Amino acid sequence: MPNRSCFILQLMAAIAACGDDTSTIGDISVQIEDSAGVRIVAYEETPTAEFSFRLAAEPRYRHGANPGDYAFQEAGTGRLLPDGSAVVYDAWNAELVVFGRDGATFDVVATEGEGPGDVEHVSAIFALGRDSILVADTNLGRVTLFVGGEVARTTDIRHTSGLGVEGIGASGKLLLATSRSPFRFENKWFPGQMARLDMATGAVDTVASYDFSRRIPPELE
Repeated sequence: MPNRSCFILQLMAAIAACGDDTSTIGDISVQIEDSAGVRIVAYEETPTAEFSFRLAAEPRYRHGANPGDYAFQEAGTGRLLPDGSAVVYDAWNAELVVFGRDGATFDVVATEGEGPGDVEHVSAIFALGRDSILVADTNLGRVTLFVGGEVARTTDIRHTSGLGVEGIGASGKLLLATSRSPFRFENKWFPGQMARLDMATGAVDTVASYDFSRRIPPELE
C-alpha cells in the first residue's frame, strides 16, 4: 500500500508538470486547472499506485556488531549518498552519523543541542551531492545544509509550523505538506496543504489542498 509521502510527492510533481486539462489516471477522473499561475489538480477519488521494492540478496555492509562500530540506539531516517557512503539519524541519541563507503568508518557530524549544526529531532534527510546533505529538524524548526561534515547554511522554517518537509524540487525549493492535525476539529475532514518554500527568501507558496485526516466521532474518542 503506497504511503502518504509517496502520494504527496506524486501529486506535487503532477501540479508542477501539467497544464489545464481533463484526463484520467487509470479509472479516476482528474481535473487540472490554472489559477493565477498555480495549477490545481482535483481527483474524484483517491488514486492508487503500485510500487516495486525489493532488497538486494546481500546487504551493502553491516555495521553495529563489530568492535569500534557506532552503537545505535534507534536508527531513524537516513540516506545513501552518491559515492556509496550513507548518513543515518540515531533518534534516541539525537546524533547524525555519516558512514564511509565500506560501512566500517563513521563520523558523528551533529549531536543533540540547539546551536549551529546541532539537532533535536531530524524528520528528513536529502542527499544533494557527493558530500552535501540537507537535514530537516522538526523540533528546531530549521533545515541545515552540511557540506563535507560542516555547516554550510541554515534556513529557519518555524513559520511553516504544521508542515513537514517531504522533498526538494529541481528548482531547489523545499516541498512541504501537512504533517499533523489537531486532536479535535469540527468538520468531517481536516484539510491538508501542500506548499513550496523558497530557502533563499523564506517565502511559502501553497500549491494544493487535500483531505488529510478524518474526524473521529465523539463517541469513539
